[in-house]
Amino acid sequence: MNSDRDDMLQPMTAVEIITWTLRYYRQNFHELFVLVIPGFAGWLIIFLFVFRYDAAGSPAEPLQNAGVYELYVALSLFVFLFISAVVTAVGTIAISRQFVDKQLNVRNASMCALDIGFPLLGTLTLSTVAITVGFRLFLIPGIIVYVWFCMAPPVVMIEGEGGFGALKRSRAVVKDYFNKTFLIVIPAAILEIILALCVLFLPNLFGKLFFLHHLLLSAVFAILLMLSAPFKIVATTMLYYDLRIRKEGFDLQSLTEELAASS
Repeated sequence: MNSDRDDMLQPMTAVEIITWTLRYYRQNFHELFVLVIPGFAGWLIIFLFVFRYDAAGSPAEPLQNAGVYELYVALSLFVFLFISAVVTAVGTIAISRQFVDKQLNVRNASMCALDIGFPLLGTLTLSTVAITVGFRLFLIPGIIVYVWFCMAPPVVMIEGEGGFGALKRSRAVVKDYFNKTFLIVIPAAILEIILALCVLFLPNLFGKLFFLHHLLLSAVFAILLMLSAPFKIVATTMLYYDLRIRKEGFDLQSLTEELAASS
């Protein structure tokens, strides 16, 4: 994939990033799909089965109280956004290592994320709290905060920043290119969130369906979610490098050195 690597190290328009992402997605579909399964499967088990269904195997009714319902929605959104960010971090390091002539290895990328551990979890917790509060209280501020902090996973994995420093760095990377970042990451993020909400709530709209019908509907949207999630991961990674190339003269040598330092 040398040609893809060379393309990556050139400034690209938003359309070129999307086109490149689609090509990369097709070429590496299997590895990217495997990458997203563990995180989103864990989220599904927690919120679809533990919270939504009782031990008898029928839809539970824990959400009748308005306060409980609000808490459920907020918690499910928080955990989903957090897991999405973690998966993006793993995908970033996997894709980046491939660009220095190493295999796209999801297992090694996951181990790298585990090695970073607390800085990664702390950074993504801070960003997810800010984004969730923004979405739940004021939609537009939530979107703005999401754009500001969307580069936090690559910053932690590639540059080794953590905590508030990583969030500040993410905002600095996006600065002056907010509109371009918005056009690339927000549509993909909205699609992810819509599919996640469909997994959790769409079966309820069909009334008292047989239990397996609920599971079937949820499973369909879960698969669609896992098919769409890699697009956002690749697009975010490519945008991160595009912005650094434009603002900092980032190149392959820089990438190689930063990956070596983060190993």
